[in-house]
Order: sequence, then C-alpha cells, then structure tokens
Amino acid sequence: MDAFVTRRVVAKASTTNDDDDARKRRRVAPTNDGWRTFDDSLLARLDAACEPRAKIAAFDLDDTLQKTKSGAKAFAARADDFTTLNEHVPRVLRALHDDGYKICIFSNQGGVKGALDGKRATSVRARLALLATTLETPFQFYGATQMRENDVKKYRKGEIGMWRKMVAEHNGGVAPDLKASFFVGDAAGRAQDHSAVDKEFAENVGVRFFVPEQMFVEGEAWK
Repeated sequence: MDAFVTRRVVAKASTTNDDDDARKRRRVAPTNDGWRTFDDSLLARLDAACEPRAKIAAFDLDDTLQKTKSGAKAFAARADDFTTLNEHVPRVLRALHDDGYKICIFSNQGGVKGALDGKRATSVRARLALLATTLETPFQFYGATQMRENDVKKYRKGEIGMWRKMVAEHNGGVAPDLKASFFVGDAAGRAQDHSAVDKEFAENVGVRFFVPEQMFVEGEAWK
C-alpha cells in the first residue's frame, strides 16, 4: 500500500456483546501509570495493560494525537490545554487495539532535557494521564528528552533508539511485524512542516508512514 494513499472503509456494525467484549480486552483503565526513566534522556510510560503484540500502531504526540485548545505551542502549554487532534482519534485507537495492534507513542520532548523529575517532565506525565482517560485504550509512551551530543542512546527521532528500546525490553520478546506495523506523525517534510523527523523515523524503522490527516478520518485507513 502506498503510505500516502488513504483507503476509506466503512466499519462493520458491532453487536452490544461484541462492544462489551472489546472493552474488556482493552481493560479501559490502566492498571498503573508505570512511569520509568532511562539514561537521563528517556521518559517512558509502561502501562501494565499494554500487552506484547507483533503489530505496532505507533504515533507521534504533538499535533498528531493531541493539539492545544489555546493555539499555544505544545512545549509552552499547560497539561489541561491539550485535547485530541479531532473526534476520530479515540475511535481509531480503540479500533486498532481491537484489531490486534499494540499502541505506542514516540515523541521528541527536548524541553525536558535531563530533568526527568522536573517541571516539564511533570507536565508531560500529567498530559499523558489525561490522554489515557480520554482514549480508554492501553498504550506505551516514550519521550526522548535530550538533543545532539547529550542523546547518547539516539532516542530522538528520526533516530530509532526509542523503537529499539521498546522492542528489546518492553514487548515481551515478541518481534514486530514490520509489514503490518506503521507510524503516524505530522513532521513529514512538507512545505508546512517543521521537519521530516517522523517520516525519517518510519523509514529508518522500516514501517509504513501516514500523516494524521490520512489516519484520523472515517473508516479504517490503516488497512
């Protein structure tokens, strides 16, 4: 499939019992927040309800899953200023989970730097707690907090250190199916984009790439 071609498919109607079963499989409330830090350069939220899977649906955070209500830049916004990018985000992530995908978020959070318990890091944690409540779907979050020479583990996108960390330590030994997996992000190198790091990340991992406008629409664009 061409990564920039969106296929719209009308979702099949579900019975009430099917919906109830899906909610149980999602375990809508995370069993714990599971925050950990690594190498003075990585914040990770390892939800215990997020099971190892071969199919990975991975996303950027800022201007992909979330935007600010005020229009402020993400690094300067309060945790309660964030909302989902559009009304399709929760539905799409729930559908992906129910279709056998593990949800992962890979985000550059350079404003945190090495202060993994500082004010910026606390704000990131608060944002993700609110997002978890909205999505009602288990996910893992990885935030790269260092830049350039301080990013010794190459966590920052478009490097793939965050992906490697997830695969090596936080996917239960299950190897990702790269053909079935994909990454969604807004930094695609287009004229209006601030960079191409999301597209580069997907290419370096070896998975399909979508921009948010392709994914968060009616239907099931990932199929």
